[in-house]
Amino acid sequence: MLWWTLATGGGSDTLLPSPGRVLHVLVHPLQDQISTGSLAWSSLVSLARVVVGFFLAALVGIPLGLVMGASSHARRMLSLVVEMARPLSAIALLPLSIIIFKARTFAQVLGLRHLMYQKNLLNEMQLGMIFILFWGGVFPVILGTMQGVRSVRKIHLEAAGILGAGRLFTFRNVIVPSALPDIFHGLRMGIGRCWMVIIAAEMLPGTNSGIGYLIRYSYQLSRYDIMLASIIIVACIGAVFSRGLEALGEKSLVLRSRER
Repeated sequence: MLWWTLATGGGSDTLLPSPGRVLHVLVHPLQDQISTGSLAWSSLVSLARVVVGFFLAALVGIPLGLVMGASSHARRMLSLVVEMARPLSAIALLPLSIIIFKARTFAQVLGLRHLMYQKNLLNEMQLGMIFILFWGGVFPVILGTMQGVRSVRKIHLEAAGILGAGRLFTFRNVIVPSALPDIFHGLRMGIGRCWMVIIAAEMLPGTNSGIGYLIRYSYQLSRYDIMLASIIIVACIGAVFSRGLEALGEKSLVLRSRER
């Protein structure tokens, strides 16, 4: 009701687009929007970038966090590097990533030059963009995993030792299961940061695809209905990411609740 009142502004759309206009954009996700592609395509581009960047962050962050949590020697060697690198903003590193990777895409790396001027996901996956997504997501994963390993109860480790369990068996069957809640918490923080980073990066000048770009471009053209519809999509996808990882981590939380 408040939205409708602000939107109509006494009979004309003076402040905000009406809910009906925004809903029209949302229920027609395949319709081309201001010559940038459809809402569905823009969302798919951003999703693909985040999935690849976050997958790489998890692939590196979980093993590194496990090693840092289990070994005090590794933690002493790597913690300073992690703490120095972690405050560096992923967005601030975007110009550096462009210099290093020179706006190369997966299509170019794979030698698929015939895709360079086509509307294809591989042509939208810039290495520099993937790098800053990796950077934004890897540190929450590392810290969450390390904290999970270090928080394993000592009595469980002692019980495993008394029962004759070896170091590898203890690591696989005691430490990792006990650390899972914190690992999933780190993954939730990591995917959240990746999603925020990609939206912010796509809103910067020089980009021409993705849901963040659609938000910026629609604002510049005063198409506030498209802008608000895109913002709603961003919020919904972010919630799906968070709830999905939370659901995957529910079983590990049940196991922890049974600990004594």
